[in-house]
Amino acid sequence: MTPLSPPTAEAAGAPARAASAPAGTRAPAPGALPDAWRDGLARLRKVPGEFFRGTLGVDEAARQLGTDAGTVAALVEAGLPAERGEDGPLLDYHDVANLGLAARQGRSLAELAEARMLRMAAGPREGWLKERTWHVRLAAPCDAPGCPGEVPPVPAPDLLGGTLVDVRPAAGPGGETTATVVTRGTAAEPRTEAVRAVYDGLLAALDDGSHQFGWLPDRLRADPARAAGLRMVDCQVAAWIMARDAREAGLAARTRKGYVLGMVGVEHAWTEVLEDGRWLVLDPVLAFLARRHRASNPEFTDFCRGSVHNRLLAWPAASEEPVVAHDCDRGGRCALSCNQVLGGA
Repeated sequence: MTPLSPPTAEAAGAPARAASAPAGTRAPAPGALPDAWRDGLARLRKVPGEFFRGTLGVDEAARQLGTDAGTVAALVEAGLPAERGEDGPLLDYHDVANLGLAARQGRSLAELAEARMLRMAAGPREGWLKERTWHVRLAAPCDAPGCPGEVPPVPAPDLLGGTLVDVRPAAGPGGETTATVVTRGTAAEPRTEAVRAVYDGLLAALDDGSHQFGWLPDRLRADPARAAGLRMVDCQVAAWIMARDAREAGLAARTRKGYVLGMVGVEHAWTEVLEDGRWLVLDPVLAFLARRHRASNPEFTDFCRGSVHNRLLAWPAASEEPVVAHDCDRGGRCALSCNQVLGGA
């Protein structure tokens, strides 16, 4: 694969006409694509040209989608954006992941990761509230060569009614922090129509597709107003939209960033709205995702309208703020990872 280059002028507008498939790959004609792929491509809101980065070759895109290289080549011919590389088409990771979610084949890595996370929505309601103890390992490496990263910030489970039991800070930048935390769920629901409307409005927009949930490039999700204008939503953009809507309705609101705990923690964001002296967690993104999985408890939709799940671990950061502050002279990005240590509850 050639080094990354900015999208071509063609890619910044209409989808690029990419190079043909690698030698030995037979691409089905676009008209012969299975309906699920064609329908998914029609639903896909593509990454805008200025955010497009061609990082995936055909073979890796096929692995991400759980299909074959010929199908990926046919998808490119049918309009999946790509730019020319020396060895064939180069696709944007986020377009590929979002196509997997839109096509709903159940084989893409994005769908499998989503299904794993949404196990939290299964089982009885009581299981979402009970006290749980977690041992977690935190790291904040930088993706720039030669930069070690940062000392991971300590979580704040008390922000959601939990407890920080123990913490062993990293010895220095690039090291690992380990912590033991207790998380507890809290059942609550809005008492006023104004708060319910903030949650229900965004959930309805996700359900009917007027706002499309997906995985967004970092630079786009860092500009939630732009993403919202494009009707492209992830949890961070959703939190920003709900806080804006709540404030326009005269409500006090804030956003929060944290992780959904599991063997591998998943970064997440949500909105908190003040009602009658208490902060309610509004999380229609989790409710929307849970609806796509048969194992989810149907009560989960209402639970996400005000309640705290015992898998949520918070940090004292707003959704649009980085959990890790990092000023890299090499131009790198530092991201926090939060993984369960074997032996946790």
